[in-house]
Amino acid sequence: MLPELLAWFTGKEQNRRKFPRKRKPYRAAYSLDGTSTRAAIGLDIGGGGLCILTQEPIPRDEVEVRLQVEERHLRVRAKIVWHDNVQHQGRKVWRYGMRFTGIPADDWDAIIRYTTDRPVAETNKAQEELAAVRMTPDDTARLLPKELQNRLLSMLVERRRLAPLDDRVTPLVQYFYSGIVRHNEKLMHRLVIQSKVVGPETDELFETRFVFDETGKNVQILN
Repeated sequence: MLPELLAWFTGKEQNRRKFPRKRKPYRAAYSLDGTSTRAAIGLDIGGGGLCILTQEPIPRDEVEVRLQVEERHLRVRAKIVWHDNVQHQGRKVWRYGMRFTGIPADDWDAIIRYTTDRPVAETNKAQEELAAVRMTPDDTARLLPKELQNRLLSMLVERRRLAPLDDRVTPLVQYFYSGIVRHNEKLMHRLVIQSKVVGPETDELFETRFVFDETGKNVQILN
């Protein structure tokens, strides 16, 4: 279910890829030795890899690719997954589908921002929070497994940020999802839950940031 959560967030239909791809040409080049480069044309890019056109066959399975998305220059290691020949401007060229084998965390974050139509330039925490999308009760029921929901709410109860759970009472919470981030060198979903505890005189409001992995079993609280 969790891949559908990202598809819902980005507004793109679910496909076989874990991350959405952006199909828009970009400047690219590749290097066999890490110094000299050979021209390429970027066709698409996503959190898992990219696709490029080259004027000649690439003689290695793994190369360094240098690319530019908007104003940001990136340098990654990528392994060829598939290749074929196509026509470009009346000439035979080589097309390569590649997956990342090495990429700096900041560059990966920039690619995710690019493919989800957010500014590629570095953003501060406040700007990132603005990108969070509120989930309706239907969204929550459909996209977050019940077991994961129960675990998240139980963690709030343990921290006294939510009243004890009761099957007869709807928890006073709202969910805000903001996509995938890199946390401790792992790719994690990021979710904010706003919760309320009703007191005898005043109500207490809390905002708790969670990250969890694709299985929904590894859950951490960030604050």
